[in-house]
Amino acid sequence: MFVFLLLAGCGPSPTSPPSDNPVSDASASDAAASDSYAADSHAGEDSAAVDSAPADAPPPDGSTGLPGCLGEGRPLVVSSTLPFSLASVGSAGGHFLVDFGTTRSTIDLGAFSTPPSPSGCDPTLLGQSCTFYGFDFFGSWGTVTLTTADHSGVSASVRQAGILGTDFLSVHAFTLDYAGGRIGRAAKSTFCSDAAMTAAGFVALSSAGFYATDPSTLAPLSKVVEGAAASLHVPNVPTVPLRAFGVTAFAQLDTGFDDALVKHSINVNEAFYAAVAAKSPTALVRAPEKDLWLSTCVSGVSEGVEAYTLSGGAAELIDVSGSTARAYAGAVLFVKRTPPAAKVCGGIGTWTAPAAQLAGSFFVDAKVLVFDPFGSRVWVRPGS
Repeated sequence: MFVFLLLAGCGPSPTSPPSDNPVSDASASDAAASDSYAADSHAGEDSAAVDSAPADAPPPDGSTGLPGCLGEGRPLVVSSTLPFSLASVGSAGGHFLVDFGTTRSTIDLGAFSTPPSPSGCDPTLLGQSCTFYGFDFFGSWGTVTLTTADHSGVSASVRQAGILGTDFLSVHAFTLDYAGGRIGRAAKSTFCSDAAMTAAGFVALSSAGFYATDPSTLAPLSKVVEGAAASLHVPNVPTVPLRAFGVTAFAQLDTGFDDALVKHSINVNEAFYAAVAAKSPTALVRAPEKDLWLSTCVSGVSEGVEAYTLSGGAAELIDVSGSTARAYAGAVLFVKRTPPAAKVCGGIGTWTAPAAQLAGSFFVDAKVLVFDPFGSRVWVRPGS
């Protein structure tokens, strides 16, 4: 999801707050193509089939040639670095941000010419948990709960109608094909085998304990926050190993974090910064001209983040074998020093374990990401 981001001397630019924060808007721009790739039309357990490209259809020019076992495909609009997909409530349809960085889905009733009618809430207020009947995203979900929000401040190639978070995106396997302009969905019974994924050129990043269809398998919050209550668990957000200068962090893959202003932005917490600085004092080079201000979930409270570039190293995503899957020497690290008044917002800034958040340009460069909640993994093709 988003927060406002300000660079000294510049206007607002978008990024994303931690996964468990309320929504705040920012801007996005530009759109990507929407070519299709080979896919089948199996709908999975709880939704109806929709039309898709035949399983044996050749990929069009510029597509990424993905295997049919990744499921049915639909158009994906990429605005700046943010992915949007169509969803509808009854007869009202709109573009929803596909945001693996949040656990809570939203709806902006102002985005519809004829808004859907909710129940169990006051829809004139923001932040309300409302019940909607007839929600459709790759088929019907029946009755769902969405939180009211205002996304009118998002300047994108489409009018943002809401956010799809992991309350939806952890039920099936989803593929974000940024290069091909498609989103795919597969049920557990038809999702690709490990052998099929490997044959298609992918390697797996472990998200064990952080992203799963079964929330009972999520790690206790004490894994990342020292002294956290035993009853709490980590947010259900794809979180994978990120290594820099010999220090490994828990890195959230936040598809709702638009880093169009500073490409390859990584938000890191103080624990990660301190560990890197202690191990290699010259590893991080201060870049004050890139410093930013972020809004928080607390009205009137902003959070300054300090920018650092890497000296002679790279930020590396680590696969399940311990090898480097993707490496980024040009990454810019922004150190989050969460103000006391904003601690209630949660997120990696409050974690005591080294942690990070990767922004959208990493995923655009990777071209394709496959989110597998059944095996608690994220599949990528190696590169840099």
